[in-house]
Amino acid sequence: MQRGFLVGAVGGAVTVAAVTGVVTWLCAAKDLQHTTVDPVAQGLYVKADGRLAVAHTILEARIQGWYHPLPWLGREIHDVSCPSHLKAVVGAAETCTARSDGGRISIPVRVIDVEGDPAKPRVTWKFDR
Repeated sequence: MQRGFLVGAVGGAVTVAAVTGVVTWLCAAKDLQHTTVDPVAQGLYVKADGRLAVAHTILEARIQGWYHPLPWLGREIHDVSCPSHLKAVVGAAETCTARSDGGRISIPVRVIDVEGDPAKPRVTWKFDR
């Protein structure tokens, strides 16, 4: 009887650990974001130094929403602010800031990839926790 309980308890613990690991992996993957810069859509069309760019408001909203999806992935933040738009150029980078635990933290953001139609590129960007 005790052996069956022990096997069930260990099996349950392993299952919980596996599910937690998968959820963590899925949420951590959200550090990588995709944004299509669409010149037709009013809110998504901005330029920085004459080049298409991801609007700073999009950066701020995505970082705010995904920085702290689970307590062990990142700190709880608020008041995210990005100084400028992120150019749709591989390697372009900005440093956004946010409030956390009464202080300001820096959140580096960089473009990883730009693909598709140059007039309406799909920009893949990443923020660091």
